[in-house]
Amino acid sequence: MRTLGVFLSIISFSAALLAQEKQSLPSRLAQKGILNHMDVGVTAGTMGIGIDLAVPVTDYVRIRAGYSYMPRFTIKSNFPIETSSGGSIQEFLGKKDKINDALVQYNIDINQPEFEPYKKALDQFQNLEPKDYVTMGFKPNLHQFRFLVDVMPFKNNKHWSFTAGFFVGSSNIAEACNMEEETQLLLAVNQYNAFYTDYLYNGRNFAGHGEIVPLTDIFTRNGIAGFPIGYFADGDKAMMVPNKDGTVRAEMNVNPVRPYFGVGYNTNLSRDGKWKLAMDAGVMILGKPHVYVNNVYKINTSKIDIENECYDIIRPNEEGSDYEIDQPVPYAIDLVRDMYNMPNGKVRDMVNTISKFKVYPNLSVTFSYRLY
Repeated sequence: MRTLGVFLSIISFSAALLAQEKQSLPSRLAQKGILNHMDVGVTAGTMGIGIDLAVPVTDYVRIRAGYSYMPRFTIKSNFPIETSSGGSIQEFLGKKDKINDALVQYNIDINQPEFEPYKKALDQFQNLEPKDYVTMGFKPNLHQFRFLVDVMPFKNNKHWSFTAGFFVGSSNIAEACNMEEETQLLLAVNQYNAFYTDYLYNGRNFAGHGEIVPLTDIFTRNGIAGFPIGYFADGDKAMMVPNKDGTVRAEMNVNPVRPYFGVGYNTNLSRDGKWKLAMDAGVMILGKPHVYVNNVYKINTSKIDIENECYDIIRPNEEGSDYEIDQPVPYAIDLVRDMYNMPNGKVRDMVNTISKFKVYPNLSVTFSYRLY
């Protein structure tokens, strides 16, 4: 019995100690500055606008989590349109009367069903003011969550901090599309291409009329129209054409998880320390960017690549034209990695700039309030 009593006494004493320890844990954490308060803040800067929550882990470490969003705005720039031979689409659109006269000369009724592509093209050109460029609008698409750790290494100065962490967001951080007022021009380019391909493959005899309408100089000299974007690794020329709805699009993609390193300074705005101001400067690491486009054609194909199913077999040009088109490449082309020898101009300048855009600068200001 005496042994049992000693044993029960030890258990009771241990339980009392544990209870005391449990009750004092919050106060002990508070004494060490661990999780003893929370700040909520509003942030504005090069990352956009956002919200921020911060809690201390020790006297020397603080963790922050938040979300930021870049408001949408548009930057306009003009990009050239030309034919695969380097010719002017404006020059071709200016010849619509000559094309119509050639059809009339050969007693061809443009209103017959078999000539529908030609009629559509001529109708599309009728009230269009032709030009050799299209205006594109660039828009940011930057919205992301962040998790950051601030280290304040100076014992007697907690204003300065060094930060490491990461941002997580959509891979697509920017996009470009033609302005709405350019749709009619791009639809006209599509009609020209339909005109060109139909003539090249079917139009020489014009549905059995037995005579060749002399449009060869206009079409085979110019070739398909669109945006020259460079050359494939095999030496074939790449031309991007508008989508069927009369749009041209591109998007910039980076890594979805983006490390961040920076430095910060914070100070009190009120005597009680509840209102604070923090300033941060640093860099978010994007990795090597990609610029993806669709509706790309291979031009001047000199051989059939039977081992690569990306390209369909092309029909030979019966009259030995210098220009021939393949079916569109059925996957998105990365202008940064897939293209070589891009022509001088806006497209090349844009791609060269973006390819160097491997980090994103952060300059931001945060106003915060201590909740508890």
